[in-house]
Amino acid sequence: MVQLTTDNSYGTWRFCAWNGMIFMGVFIVFWGIMGHNVPPYGGDMDASVIANYFRDNANLVRLGMAISMTFAVSYAVWGISIGKVMDYILGRDHILTNLQVWGAGLTVVPILVSSSFWLTGSYRPEALPDEILQLLYDMAWLLIDLAYSVTSVQMIALGVGCLRDKRAQPFFPKWVCWYSIWVGFMFVAEILMPMFKSGAFARQGILNFWIEFMIFFIYAPIITFYQLKAIKRIEAGEPAA
Repeated sequence: MVQLTTDNSYGTWRFCAWNGMIFMGVFIVFWGIMGHNVPPYGGDMDASVIANYFRDNANLVRLGMAISMTFAVSYAVWGISIGKVMDYILGRDHILTNLQVWGAGLTVVPILVSSSFWLTGSYRPEALPDEILQLLYDMAWLLIDLAYSVTSVQMIALGVGCLRDKRAQPFFPKWVCWYSIWVGFMFVAEILMPMFKSGAFARQGILNFWIEFMIFFIYAPIITFYQLKAIKRIEAGEPAA
């Protein structure tokens, strides 16, 4: 075991680690509640219902999506901080660390683009026909759900990489690593979403929304908790692999 030399401030590491919770808080409040996306409007709803959602809530949706897009980058910042901890497990520039960091960074892209669709629908809803507003809403949900694979890459790489931690007390317990891998694989159920407009597999369904989103929002606090503990141990002089 050798000590990794670094010029980074551990306070900065911790700030970046907390960005995961900042992202989650902003996403729930501004994208979810203000954007009226918890739960989503069903795929089987008439275009007029979706159009009235944009027209009746235009200002709230605009603000919600603008703030969501501003803070979307916090997810990538969080992933970079996880990567610094993984350096102490795998060594510098390990491919699993790079996959985790890239997966977190690429997760930001569908969040930004899909939020821009909701924002576009709320920008001039009175001038657009119902079918166009429905199209924007469908595009947003299809993208944010079907881009799951980039986040799965992050989660699986994190889990597989941290399972290699040979410390008597690993930074991330094995159950957390396996949970990370399981969540990454669970997202594959999203591929069924475009085939259904109602039922468990639809965007508003119990599996593709309530279960998939719930395990994601449970995942981030768990990882952040152990990430912060790992940073404290590293700062205290924990040797690297």
